[in-house]
Amino acid sequence: MTTTEAPRGAADGIDLKRNGVIDSDVHPNFVNGIRDLMPYMTETWRTRLGISGADWAKGMAAAQFTLPLDYLYINPAGAYREDAAQPGVPPATDPVFTAQQLLDPHGIYRAVLLSGQCLGIGAMPDGMVAATIASAYNEWMCERWLQQDERFRGALVVAPQDPEAAVAEIDRMAKRDGVVAVFMPLGQILMGEKHYWPIYEACARHELPLVTHPSGTENVFAKAPQMAGTPTFYLEWHTALGQIHQSNTLSMLCHGVFEKFPKLTHVIAEGGFMWALEVMWKLDRDWKGLRNEVPWLTRPPSEYLLDHVRFTTQPFIEPHDPRHLAPLMEMLHADRVLMYSSDYPHWDFDNPDRALAQLSPELRRRIQVETPREVYGDRLD
Repeated sequence: MTTTEAPRGAADGIDLKRNGVIDSDVHPNFVNGIRDLMPYMTETWRTRLGISGADWAKGMAAAQFTLPLDYLYINPAGAYREDAAQPGVPPATDPVFTAQQLLDPHGIYRAVLLSGQCLGIGAMPDGMVAATIASAYNEWMCERWLQQDERFRGALVVAPQDPEAAVAEIDRMAKRDGVVAVFMPLGQILMGEKHYWPIYEACARHELPLVTHPSGTENVFAKAPQMAGTPTFYLEWHTALGQIHQSNTLSMLCHGVFEKFPKLTHVIAEGGFMWALEVMWKLDRDWKGLRNEVPWLTRPPSEYLLDHVRFTTQPFIEPHDPRHLAPLMEMLHADRVLMYSSDYPHWDFDNPDRALAQLSPELRRRIQVETPREVYGDRLD
C-alpha cells in the first residue's frame, strides 16, 4: 500500500490519530464513466452492458448502459469546484491530487468515500445489473483509492433492488482493508419495509453502519426516490432533497427497524438534519395516542433516532441570525447525531476550518472527531 502522511499534522505537531478531522462524505469519480469498471467485470457482463466494444455508441439510445444521474436538473454554475479539476482530468478522479487538495491542508485523518457516480444505481430497473456495477465499483474503489493513501476509507456499495445479492456483497467485502461502512443507493421503496431487512441484518452482523445519500435521480427516473411533486428548477429540486430522507427516517422508525436490529446505525449523508427536530417532536406526540398501531415500539420514537441515526453536516445550516445556531444545535442534540462532511468535490463544499467555526470547540470536536469514531469504530485505524 502506498501511503502519504498529512503535512499539516506533521508540521503543526497535531496527533492526527487522536485529533485529526474525519470527513464522512467524499466522492471519488470515474474518468471514463462506467467504462472505468470494465477491468472488474467479466466479458459477458461487459457485453451485456454494451461497453465491450468501441465507444462510438456513447450517448446513443439503447446502445449501452449509462449510470443513472441527474440529467434534468442542471446547476448553471457547475456541480463541481473548478479548482478540483486538473487539465483534461475531471474532479476527484486522481487520489493523489485529492489528497493534496483536501486531506493535506485541512489535517484530515480519514476521508470516507461515498459511491461517486454510482449514487443513483438504486433507480435501475434490473437489480442484477445494479449488483454487478456495485461489485465492480467496490473492486475499483479498493484498487484505485484505498490502496493509494491510507487516509482514504470506503463505503462498499450494494444494490438495494436485490437484497440477496446485497447481503452476499457485504459478506464478500466486509473484511477488506479500508472498508468502514455499507452504502445503499436509494430507490422508490421506503426504507422501513421488510424488503431491506436482510441488508440491515448483514450490516448489524458485520458492525458496519449503513449510509444513504441523495441519489441525484430523484423525480428523474421511474424507480428513483420520489419527492412530493415534480420541481421545475434545480434550486427547487436541490433544496427539496431532504424530503426523501425525512420520509425514509419516518418509515424506519415506524416499522421498528431499530427495535429489530438494535446494533444498526444509519448515517444520512447530505440529506439535511434540521427536519429531524420536527420528526422527533411530532412523532413522539402522535405516538402517545397511536402506539397501538405500532406495538413493537417500546419507547418514544425520538429515542430510536437519537440512538441510531446520524447526520453529516454538509450543507451546514446558516441561520439569518447567528445567535440562533447554538440553541438549534442544543435542541437537535448535535453532540450526539452530527458528523462532519465536506462533500468534496461538489460546488457547495464545506471547508472543515470554516463551516463549523461558530460552534464551541467542544462541539466541533464531537462532530469532527469523536462521533464519527464512535460510528466507524476501530476500522478507521
